[in-house]
Amino acid sequence: MDQYSQIMFDVARDQIIIGARDTLYKMHLSKVELLEAVKWEATREKQLSCIYKGQDEGTCHNFIKILLTNGHEIFACGTNAFSPICSWRNIEDLSNVTQLLDGVAKCPYNPAASVTGILSQSSEYFFGGTTDFSSSDSLISKNINGVPLLRTKQYNSFWLNDPEFVGSFETTQFVYFLFRETAVEYLNCGKIVYSRIARVCKNDQGGHTMLRDNWTTFIKARLNCSVSGDYPFYYNEIQSAQYIPGENVVYAAFTTPANSIAGSAVCAFNMTAIDEAFNGPFKHQHDMDSAWTSHDVPHREHLECKPFRHSSLLETSRFQLMDNAVQATTLDPLHIANLERFTHIAIDVVHPHIHVIYVATEEGSIKKLTAIPHMKMACVVEIWQVTSNHRHSINNMQFLKKTNSIYATIEESLISIQADHCRRHSSKESCLNAMDPYCGWNELVDGCTTVPEGDSHHKYWKQLSLSCPVLDTPINGGKHISHLI
Repeated sequence: MDQYSQIMFDVARDQIIIGARDTLYKMHLSKVELLEAVKWEATREKQLSCIYKGQDEGTCHNFIKILLTNGHEIFACGTNAFSPICSWRNIEDLSNVTQLLDGVAKCPYNPAASVTGILSQSSEYFFGGTTDFSSSDSLISKNINGVPLLRTKQYNSFWLNDPEFVGSFETTQFVYFLFRETAVEYLNCGKIVYSRIARVCKNDQGGHTMLRDNWTTFIKARLNCSVSGDYPFYYNEIQSAQYIPGENVVYAAFTTPANSIAGSAVCAFNMTAIDEAFNGPFKHQHDMDSAWTSHDVPHREHLECKPFRHSSLLETSRFQLMDNAVQATTLDPLHIANLERFTHIAIDVVHPHIHVIYVATEEGSIKKLTAIPHMKMACVVEIWQVTSNHRHSINNMQFLKKTNSIYATIEESLISIQADHCRRHSSKESCLNAMDPYCGWNELVDGCTTVPEGDSHHKYWKQLSLSCPVLDTPINGGKHISHLI
């Protein structure tokens, strides 16, 4: 089992918190120094009970699966030997537990489960994952003050069908969840996995009688990341995603199925396209033997978080899946990789017209891509091999603007990689041809540097209009990787 998994930045205090097996770590962001290591282990009684119920001893520990903050406290949840538990802790003293909570519907039992959680701006906790010992009950839930209030319908495949969650984010009115699941609309033809984005209203209070304790605003749509053509090639399985609030765009990494030839792609989806899908007709099946058809629903005020008559739930409760898929911002994926499987994605917005995309692969490498809007594609700028033997994959990966670095966890290690490697370019030609959005030629120091004083229009700093790198210019040096733990 993965030892180090969760990453949380506390920029205000210049620290990073890591969730691992049986332990929470706190470190300095700006220097290699361990500040605190707090043990959070399952009791021996819990471990023995877990083993007695048939679980492997290696899984009967407290694996941290949720690690969030509201600014002054952290909310952490662990599997606790298949008896999930959550805690609120003082962010300046992780050993100071202010509240312990039952972890059911907040954290999975199984450490191998794919889950997501988010603390909204109003301190409501939204969770997507499994919530039982056998991992058969998947849900999206909302908790306030530790009490589960709402959830998706239990054991209803039209709502959720064996989902694997990869992310979540909030906007002013909604919380969105990204996951892949067995496509219920395809079951008459066989079994296939599709990628989804689901949406719920933050102010959803559930139904009074119908849909009591269930969401009244839950809807979902397919995400389409495919190569265009008369017979499109689909990358059906989303693996990781990140929402960029200021740009209103979601970047996501997709792969082919595990039992097919390996292939990966990166697609972007803007919120306008997502809203268009959610404002459109629903997909509906009259009975199990019927074909799926498009169906318009007239009374849908509650789906837009507006006041509504509860009688309208009688109509809308039959519909969850949108008829139209969410289309990517480009006709084809921004980046395609054959014989590779992407596992994580992280984004840096250099400025509104240049986004840097980092994707981690199953073999432990990280690709640095530049998304150039006018080219409708992403160019490979660098590839970093961060594991020595290609056998250890990256458990988690995030980008932090303050330090301009990528942070990744690998087994029992946390590493940081500086995003810019301008100094490896010893000549002006090499520097400019690299097309690295972080680098330009500084005539004052006669070297390749980052933007001086944050001014990209500095008269002594030159950078070509970005396109894909020119590969025939030699370079020197390489990346700098710091092992923090």
